Amino acid sequence: VPGCCFLRKDTVMDLERAKKQRWSFVVLGVGLLLCLGLIYAWSVFRTPLEAEFGWSKAETSITFSISMMMFCLGGLASGMITGKKGPRCPLVLCALFLLAGFLAASRVSTLYGIYITYGGICGFGVGLGYNSTISAVVKWFPDKRGLISGIMLMGFGFGGMLLGTLGAKLITALGWRKTFVVFAVSFALIALLGALLLRMPESGFSKEMESDTREIAAAIEDVPWREMLRRRNFWLYFLWAVILSAAGLAIINESTPYAASFVGEDLPSAAAFAGIVSIANGVGRVIFGQLFDTKGYRSTMLRVSLLYVLSSGALIVSLKTGNLPILIAAFVVTGLAYGGVTPTNSAFAACFFGSRYYALNFSIVNLNLIAASYLGPLCGGGSYLRTFIAIAVFAVAGAGLTLLIRVPAQPLRGE
Repeated sequence: VPGCCFLRKDTVMDLERAKKQRWSFVVLGVGLLLCLGLIYAWSVFRTPLEAEFGWSKAETSITFSISMMMFCLGGLASGMITGKKGPRCPLVLCALFLLAGFLAASRVSTLYGIYITYGGICGFGVGLGYNSTISAVVKWFPDKRGLISGIMLMGFGFGGMLLGTLGAKLITALGWRKTFVVFAVSFALIALLGALLLRMPESGFSKEMESDTREIAAAIEDVPWREMLRRRNFWLYFLWAVILSAAGLAIINESTPYAASFVGEDLPSAAAFAGIVSIANGVGRVIFGQLFDTKGYRSTMLRVSLLYVLSSGALIVSLKTGNLPILIAAFVVTGLAYGGVTPTNSAFAACFFGSRYYALNFSIVNLNLIAASYLGPLCGGGSYLRTFIAIAVFAVAGAGLTLLIRVPAQPLRGE
């Protein structure tokens, strides 16, 4: 092991053992994020709530926007706690918020009640667990930050699909109120289990692993969040993440109704085709996470932008021709492109601003989702063609921002 030549033999053995055991934390992290992916399962509850209370789609859609905003704020709070106390405390808080939020949601009878319980309390709880899990597991892999981020985030993306299917079956069998109760107890117990098992690596392990990696993180100092906010690189990357996340969300927001226009308004079939975006999104997270490790930030970010350009072109062709295979290809490329953004958030925060303050820095980088979740659905003003053109414009702008980012050759202040 490089850097270990002056360590005692038992210390070297402990390091090798830790390198093998760290993969168990990846499995645990994926399991936790699969469950926390419930934030994307809102659509399965929306229909029965609209049917029972007569709420409109526009009214219930606000719940998802609230949950995404609170998810980001929960991640920010988690970053502050995890950096000082480790992942256990935020995961316990995550369990309490999910338990309280879902139990309260099972009793609601007003629109504002569902905004506060599912959107606010549950969204905040998911953010607490999401950030602490990723922050803890990524610290075990300073040599594979992109890949590990991608694997775990694939679990988070697939969680919405799996829990959406499970939720739909439970709603059919039990009704939406009892389903909320089941979710409350189940996810609280899973988060508590994660709090018992997940831990940070010893500082000596991280230092030894960093000495064995050739990534740019080894050459850059640990940057506190206030200093990070003064860095030009941070704002260039943050804007890149906002516009390219918005590009992906623009398609996700329209994927089911757009697919319905190809299959004769057959909504189950349209939803199945729209699911292609989610599957490709999960796969893209792993591919681009690994690409970040092997090719670096610039190659990764430029390829994400290129895929969005291809996606835009394929979507425009599908619109003009009504060709279903072209639509499927467009959905695959769109999903891969959107999947490239999320692991890059995590890897960029670690590689440019270090590991010491990673938990809080990552949560701040992740705030781009708040802006993106509002910008994405607004793209095109309801016109498919304008939406697809807007995605191409975002992609070109993203490529330009990427070229402006520079890796400092040595620690700098006030870059």
